[in-house]
Amino acid sequence: MDIASEEDISIHDAKRIIDERKKERDLVYDQKICLEYLEKVATLTSTQVKNLVEELGAISILKPRYIALIVSMMPDTEEEVEALFSKERTNLKKEEIKKIVEIIKKYKK
Repeated sequence: MDIASEEDISIHDAKRIIDERKKERDLVYDQKICLEYLEKVATLTSTQVKNLVEELGAISILKPRYIALIVSMMPDTEEEVEALFSKERTNLKKEEIKKIVEIIKKYKK
């Protein structure tokens, strides 16, 4: 099997993709295990994910890769956001970190 393309996606997008494949054909063992996990952790609706991505996209420094990481991890505190980006080549300002946490809190249950 050749890899045609590669992109960073959130866990919610991964769940949607596996759900679509499940409708087309039976899933193999690994896909079933992955889907079970994603059903437990991917708690937002597609509308919520879309709105969350749009709000995070308004922060100019965040690339799609970073947005997918934030949506997947849903950090609760500024320290968690800093930890997510500790090894990335980006310098988030305190205001941007606070804004990310505020946005996440609106969508987290």
